[in-house]
Amino acid sequence: MRYHTRFGLVLAALAVSACSGLLDVKDPDIINPGDIQNADGAIAAYNGGIGDFAFANDGDNGGTEGQILVSGVMSDEYIDVETFPTRIEYDSRAINERNGTLTNVFFNLAKARVAVEGAATALETYVPTDTARIGEMLALAGYTYVYFAENYCSGVPFSERLDNGDIQYGSPLTTAQILDLAVARFDSALGYTQTASVVRLASVGKGRALLDKGDFVGANAAVAAVTPGQYQTTHSLSSGRQQNGVFVFNNPSGARGGTARFGVSNSEGTNGLDFRTAADLRVPTQQMGLGFDNASPLWVFLRYADRTSPVTVAGYVEARLIRAEAALHSAPGTRAVTDTLNALRADAANNGGFTLTALADPATDSARTVLLFRERAFWMFGQGHRLGDLRRLARAPYNFPVNSIYPVGTYPKGTVYGNNTELPVPFDERNNPNFTGCNYNVP
Repeated sequence: MRYHTRFGLVLAALAVSACSGLLDVKDPDIINPGDIQNADGAIAAYNGGIGDFAFANDGDNGGTEGQILVSGVMSDEYIDVETFPTRIEYDSRAINERNGTLTNVFFNLAKARVAVEGAATALETYVPTDTARIGEMLALAGYTYVYFAENYCSGVPFSERLDNGDIQYGSPLTTAQILDLAVARFDSALGYTQTASVVRLASVGKGRALLDKGDFVGANAAVAAVTPGQYQTTHSLSSGRQQNGVFVFNNPSGARGGTARFGVSNSEGTNGLDFRTAADLRVPTQQMGLGFDNASPLWVFLRYADRTSPVTVAGYVEARLIRAEAALHSAPGTRAVTDTLNALRADAANNGGFTLTALADPATDSARTVLLFRERAFWMFGQGHRLGDLRRLARAPYNFPVNSIYPVGTYPKGTVYGNNTELPVPFDERNNPNFTGCNYNVP
């Protein structure tokens, strides 16, 4: 059940938030292998991995967005309310693979993958009894692969730096192959520890990866024993890198400390969901002036209260939504999925502190599918699920036409929506002789 990587890999971009003298440098891009070859160094690597994952997932104080925002903006959760061409590109689904903003976001995720896998190896070697931390690193490694699979085109390569300093270039992996890597990491994490928070993180992650693979029976089994609670990234004001970027990019400047780059969208490009006008308690919004472009209304998602708000990576709500989707396939033609969704809504007081009314059961399984994915969108708004869900809707067994679920038509900033259905692997990756590009117009 254990996962091992070559010890001595360069650990990229270990976080300043590690609170260790080893990492108290301005830009710790490289940590020498010798610096982590002891118990203290392994714990520092663990802390660095936590920081790198949070940065890759959530972004920072306005310089770099993370996976949640790029996937939410490219889908129908958020819309660009500023002027940067690179951000308008992915909001309008018309991306050039030389897009510098997306290049940084991609490599931040790659750095996080290396950091958490390297930390897992260091802990295995020098603190083998700390099974909870080892399991947590392996589970977070699983999530990096899930994000690569959900948000990027099929064909992502994974390269490694060897002990002698050479780079071992990876070959492009299909989405299914990347998801298999994710499941393997989650299984390894579950094999290491019974710590409840890590078990929940790994179990929900495995269920999510299996949903992406279309294995609904396996996904249901993966989350069947998940207990109430959630795993969250944490944030602070200690440095810009440690702030909640999802909040910062979506809020006005001044007292709220935002940059007003992205606003909550509403019925974007005809097909987008009515996140604002639905007045759903799960997605509370408020207009706070104009965006950075001084023209677009800035609608703010209020569940992230400030720059230190935690961000949910996995939890009990998602586990129950996975079970609802499994019910859609295990009992077709029945109201099983609606009953499962209504059980979650009836428990909303415990899962969000509000009350939701019961849903009427639609007449067809196609309509139940639409209802299910709408519930997923509102329950997990701003947590990095929506782009992956749109891609799943466009693939078998659902097979919804792309132009019926993605934003289409006239783009608000004077162009039209393009055909991209996910993010490209950046042009810089073509330095890898094994990689020649991938199709980011096929979900």
